[in-house]
Amino acid sequence: MSTTSLQPTKRHKRQTIGLVSAALALSLVGVFIAPMAFTRVVSNTIGPVAIVADNGRHILVTGPIECTEGERSELRVTVTQRSTGAVAEGRAFIICTGNLQQWEVVVATGGKETFQEGPATAVGLARTTAHGDTTDAHQWLVNVTLVKE
Repeated sequence: MSTTSLQPTKRHKRQTIGLVSAALALSLVGVFIAPMAFTRVVSNTIGPVAIVADNGRHILVTGPIECTEGERSELRVTVTQRSTGAVAEGRAFIICTGNLQQWEVVVATGGKETFQEGPATAVGLARTTAHGDTTDAHQWLVNVTLVKE
């Protein structure tokens, strides 16, 4: 094999330039579109401590959320505790201000199992809407400690 056969051809150079150009264009599209796609729910979490009430049938869960001003956010929260098998769910509706807001949701058990003090897992799901159209949906999971009120 001669060394000339290893030299890139003009066609090969054009293909490489085309691929590089396409990759650059896609990167720029991602830089400008991705932030717009994820600006609805900007910041959120669940507080590390939740309060057990009503003999383990209800839990008060809190946390911060920041979402686009004027939008409405439906916040769904589920808490589970492996040691007891308890599961609780609840939801709240928030009018977004564009600033960090505190939320709280009282979740209620659906079965006979109850929560005890100790470790549990909380999952939050926020869905934002504007003028009836969904603009974002975001889910997060946090290990929490349950304490009595």
